[in-house]
Amino acid sequence: MFKNSVYYNRKYIRIRKQKKGVSRTVKNLSKDVFISLPFLVAVFVVFSSGCTLLQVTKGNYYLDNKKYREGIVAFEQELKANPKSAEAQYFMGRFHLAENHPKEARYFLQQAVKLSPKKADYHFWLGVAYAANKESDLERKSYLRAIELDDKHVQALTYLGHNQLDKFEYENALNTYNKALKLSPNNPSALYNRALILKHFGRTPEERVAWKEYLALYPHEAMAQQAAMNLNELGDFEYRNYIIGSRTVTLKKVRFEPLTAKIQKNSHESLDFLGEILQNNKTVAIHIVAYQKDAKKMAELRAKSIKIYLLNKFPEIQSYRLMVSWFGIPEEIRIGTKTFKEDESINFFTAVQK
Repeated sequence: MFKNSVYYNRKYIRIRKQKKGVSRTVKNLSKDVFISLPFLVAVFVVFSSGCTLLQVTKGNYYLDNKKYREGIVAFEQELKANPKSAEAQYFMGRFHLAENHPKEARYFLQQAVKLSPKKADYHFWLGVAYAANKESDLERKSYLRAIELDDKHVQALTYLGHNQLDKFEYENALNTYNKALKLSPNNPSALYNRALILKHFGRTPEERVAWKEYLALYPHEAMAQQAAMNLNELGDFEYRNYIIGSRTVTLKKVRFEPLTAKIQKNSHESLDFLGEILQNNKTVAIHIVAYQKDAKKMAELRAKSIKIYLLNKFPEIQSYRLMVSWFGIPEEIRIGTKTFKEDESINFFTAVQK
């Protein structure tokens, strides 16, 4: 049940543990009036170890600028000059992962781990390479070793959770994701998969909170639509999916100050996102449909309030592209075999082109 909806986030390039100073460019050392003997000794130690500041800076440059093939060519030369450079082996593995060469990536990262076995990052990325080669047992061992070396390694904890979830170890995966979230509360895949596991366990109150935590941070990410659907299945419509033009977007419920048509400030973000879509796609017109139980006039005022907000914030949107309606009967929201009725609702849908 999980394969099509788990958020793996295995983007091999973007997840990188940045260390202080390693990405800085060293400029014009010749400008210094005096270079001390201890400094020269330190430079010698760094360069003779094979883990040079220059290699790190160069390797990160190729990764950050997505120049993976150029990186492979450059670091082939590095390895010819110094085949025992753990840093060069590591970056070669990263470049090959980015280029979708899993076997080559595994080889180079294995060499990096052999040459520098105490580096948690090397073990983590070797685990990612094992995952790319579908070697899940070795993948797990690498993540566990990374965590053993650095118990605050968020990426290793997150990917260990993915590995456990792949094997249907739901309780273990939940515990691992919770550890990752203590260190990194905004971790998107850990947030999403935690909610999914709570759904599996039938822990509905916790599941409801978990989906909202994810959607509050990532309402426009790839998994937001599925998250909103899962939330809606619980009869909660704080977030809903709407078809706007050719896109399906997830928006947070528009809320108003009590007994008024004044839009609350925390609803501006969703309306701004909708406005940007309409501003960028001038062929799309929408209906704004409001319902307020036993208060049809208030529903009318609220629908018009949304239109006024969008026109004021996005003057490029023509007024005729925002059509307002209000009803005295509640909207029926169908989710699977269930039908729900809300006491108050705002609905957006694309106007049919004539």
